[in-house]
Amino acid sequence: MATLRYPYLISKTLDPIFGIAVGVSAFYLYERREGREEGHTLNELVKRRYKLEMAKFRNQPTAEETISESQKQKRLAEAAIFENTTK
Repeated sequence: MATLRYPYLISKTLDPIFGIAVGVSAFYLYERREGREEGHTLNELVKRRYKLEMAKFRNQPTAEETISESQKQKRLAEAAIFENTTK
């Protein structure tokens, strides 16, 4: 009796698309279930990255370039505290 071979789950072109869709939906459901702190969700990070790229494209100052010195110092202090707590 010969064994059956199935080289593709759906088709040659739809298998990678299906795999990516399953992976993205699994990640999205995981993010919704576990949650993240405010400002660090995937949607917010993608939006922030998109705004930075569009600002570079239009030669406009980014949000990082327009913040005041006191805000820069505060962010540096927060980053230092975060680095110390993660070690």
